[in-house]
Amino acid sequence: MVWQALDLLENICKAGLLLYLVRGIIPVKDKYGRAGAFLLFLQSFVVSTWLSHSKWLDEKIYGEVRSSSYTIIKLVICFGIAFLMMDILYEGRRLAKLYLLLVFYSVQETVRFAIHSVWMLFVMGYLDKLNEQIIAGQMEIEVYYRLTERLQMEGWILFAGGWLGVMYLTLWIYRKYVKEPLTQTASQGLLFLMLAPIIGVALDVAIRIIFYRQEGMEIESLYERHSSMYAVVPVISVLCLISVVYSRKIYSELMQAEREKQNLVFYKQQLADMTDHVKEMEQLYDGIRSMRHDINNYVADMEQLLQIKEEHGTLPDTVKEEAGKYLAGMQQAVDNIFIQFSTGNPVTDVVLNRKAQICRQEGIEFTGDFLYPSGFGIEAFDLGILLNNALDNAMEACRKAEERRRFIRLRSYVKGRMFFLVVENGYDGKALLEEDGVCRTTKEESQMHGIGMKNMRSCVERYYGTLEYEAAKDTFVLTLMMQSVEEQS
Repeated sequence: MVWQALDLLENICKAGLLLYLVRGIIPVKDKYGRAGAFLLFLQSFVVSTWLSHSKWLDEKIYGEVRSSSYTIIKLVICFGIAFLMMDILYEGRRLAKLYLLLVFYSVQETVRFAIHSVWMLFVMGYLDKLNEQIIAGQMEIEVYYRLTERLQMEGWILFAGGWLGVMYLTLWIYRKYVKEPLTQTASQGLLFLMLAPIIGVALDVAIRIIFYRQEGMEIESLYERHSSMYAVVPVISVLCLISVVYSRKIYSELMQAEREKQNLVFYKQQLADMTDHVKEMEQLYDGIRSMRHDINNYVADMEQLLQIKEEHGTLPDTVKEEAGKYLAGMQQAVDNIFIQFSTGNPVTDVVLNRKAQICRQEGIEFTGDFLYPSGFGIEAFDLGILLNNALDNAMEACRKAEERRRFIRLRSYVKGRMFFLVVENGYDGKALLEEDGVCRTTKEESQMHGIGMKNMRSCVERYYGTLEYEAAKDTFVLTLMMQSVEEQS
């Protein structure tokens, strides 16, 4: 009865450790909620308990000859059912779930063999000491039997406690290096990470094949055949554990370096946008100063023309022709400082009017209804980044579209404490591939892949917002949502 209780406690601990590993790394499906995690725990506990106590299954697996190699069948059953339940209950790709289960079983089995080898050394040494005392007549046989029975119980408790404790410590260290949910990990990254736990599971299978063989009352053990395995098995097991944890650490550091590289590109893009803002404002103010200067000349020239008309009663044809050219030049100067948008902020005014001017020059229809959200605490510079990137992407798409699909529609609106910015444009209708949630670029420079989308996503996330896009047959719609931060600031 005591042994059954201890076995149940062990299975509960193993199920709890599986739940501990999974928690926060892959999410439970919304329709299951907390019940999904409980069902995974229950499945692990029930299957482990059934495999431990099923006499029918033991007879089918072992028959008359018991061998450790047959325990692989139980391991496969346990792994397969756990994977099936995780696939039903949890979000994400199957590859991520497979990797997580490989980590769990690799850690579980390598820790078990490492602790078992150390424990066996202790047990064999203790029994040898008792045997020496019996031979020397220093101990009664009843005391010997009592101590050996006590050793079975307390030794097993020490073994199971040490095994589960080291397993928890290993998983705790592993989780320290998991910086993001596995749903955000690329498939190539998962394949790289799977190598170490696969080696651990392969080691477990190899040891199980040769660990022991029992026929009748005779037991042939790996340690009896090769005493050096007392040291070899723990060393190899520890190396496997280190490789599982360290591969996760290396991958996290590589991803961190990649994020820092992307941030550097992002800051360079911000600096370029700021430089463009300054240049655009300088062009606008230069145009205005030039117009002020030309207006004075224009007034003086008009006075001269009026004098000529008073003197002659009408203007000569040559004068009319020159006046027409003069007025056309003035119209061109006005066009160069064309102001279509007045948004309530000079930064967004400059961005939108500059983009509108480029669209007019390239034959792209650009219409917009945008007002700067002055009461939302959203920085004008951030909105400038969003508008620049969104409109640049839209114009790039329009350039590749048919002439009738070259349009951009911009609008903004407020709903409660949320500010929405929507950019709709035509495009060539080709399928938009995605990679890690980022719309694939069509730029030739691979380094610029998805930079615009990533810049915009980074901006909206600073305001607790989201970026969404939808591609219809030949129309692309980008929606940016940002939350008011006025109260929080």
